[in-house]
This record gives sequence, C-alpha cells and structure tokens, in this order.
Amino acid sequence: MRNRERLTEKLVRAAERRVKAWQIFDTEVLGLSICIYPSGGRSFMFDYRAAGRQRRLTIGRWPEWNVTAARERAKALRRVIDSGLDPLSEREEIREAPRFPDLVDR
Repeated sequence: MRNRERLTEKLVRAAERRVKAWQIFDTEVLGLSICIYPSGGRSFMFDYRAAGRQRRLTIGRWPEWNVTAARERAKALRRVIDSGLDPLSEREEIREAPRFPDLVDR
C-alpha cells in the first residue's frame, strides 16, 4: 500500500524510521516521494515511466533539499519527461561510454 499525503517539512521531519526503507508519496506532484531509510536518512525521489520502463531518480537528500525545492525540481523533471526525454538515459549513456583502459585493451 502506498502512503499518499501532501509533503510538508513537518511531515518529513516527523516521519518515523522503520526496519525497511519506505516512501511517502506527494499528492500534489505525481511521482514525488520522500524515502525514509532505516538509518534515519531521508531522500526525495521521483518515480516515472519512460519508454515502458519504471524509473526512479533521486532528487536529493533532506534537509539539503527542502520540500518546496524538491517539488519544483519534480515539476521540471515531469515537463522534460512529458516532452519525450528520459533523464536517466543520459546517465546510462555516459556510464557505457568507452573509457581509456578500454581503448588501451583494444
């Protein structure tokens, strides 16, 4: 079951740690959530679907990122995804690019 609430600083601060990581999804921006880890750390995540694949992008850690900033970033990411681009595919292309040791082995 997914928790859905309007994310606020008070809610994020008061969220309790559990044995496993869990998420609270925002009701205002589809896909935005705060993930609470067993260690007590918290990160803003953005879930989306691109080219039929479910994707999850980490926006940033709380409190470095506040709820308002994460919500604005999620809205910007949603506009990029709606235009047909996949933000995570760019990262994957960079990781798969040949490195210098690969060229030496050739």
